[in-house]
Amino acid sequence: MVISENQKGAMLILVGMLILAIVDNYVRFVAQDIGLWQFHLMRSVVSVALIYFYAVSVRHKLKPKNLRAVVLRTSFLVLAMFIYFGSLAFLPISQVAAGFFTSPIFVMVFSILFWREKFHFYRLIAIVCGSIGVVLVLGIYLNHITWLYFIPVLAGMFYAMSSILLRNWCSEEDAVSIMLIFFLGMGIVGVFMICLLEVNTFFSIYQIPESFLTTNLKLPSINTIFIIFVHALGSILGGVLITLGYQKGETSFVSIFEYSFLIFATTWAYLFFGELITLTIFIGMLLIFGSGYLLSLRGREPS
Repeated sequence: MVISENQKGAMLILVGMLILAIVDNYVRFVAQDIGLWQFHLMRSVVSVALIYFYAVSVRHKLKPKNLRAVVLRTSFLVLAMFIYFGSLAFLPISQVAAGFFTSPIFVMVFSILFWREKFHFYRLIAIVCGSIGVVLVLGIYLNHITWLYFIPVLAGMFYAMSSILLRNWCSEEDAVSIMLIFFLGMGIVGVFMICLLEVNTFFSIYQIPESFLTTNLKLPSINTIFIIFVHALGSILGGVLITLGYQKGETSFVSIFEYSFLIFATTWAYLFFGELITLTIFIGMLLIFGSGYLLSLRGREPS
């Protein structure tokens, strides 16, 4: 059986999402010790150091072929992450995640409008099924949604743009180099947010309740440092696989497989943390699998 480039891309994204789902489950332990932005800064420092060490060891060139395109793509991705995590300050994580996972819809729309990809009705069906599955998995109810819900949708829109640019402008770039610039961008955002929090605390400008999102700098424990180190390794490996997946496969096809993150994260949480899977969540996971399977079957057709 001949495997198409789309199917290769989908497999790479599935493996990458599996790795990210596993390491992200352990962020809950980091949240008990330090804040979100310190976590991003520390992870970026470790990730950049590991990538640089790898590059020096194997004489791997990290300079992008088109720095402007890579930086633009990274800017969209970092902006998406900034909006995503910023939305957690005033919205439940379920609504934030559901808004963020609208990205495959934007991928399809932008691909048709700006890159003249051919419209396929089966893709629309697959994305709708996947979106309904996400809503069920995350337990979203229509009467709970307000206008604030559309703020994390912006994160999904920017993430979709970063995915499209990765495929169309950065397909020849080295995946390791792309991940290096991404972690540099996230590190800059981490420094910026930490500075804002420290200035706010020092001058008592605005009283904000302490949470994972608003915690100032703290001295991390040994366990936290170990988790961040492992998370950095997993993020690099998972990120490289996902990057390769987008470079190989058509963006509007492979983007739907990012929904698998919810399935992997939920399953891992059940197996190792005893978090039960309800019938509603199970049905949602089946819908997500169904949407991916539909795209996989039709992925053998030329676009």
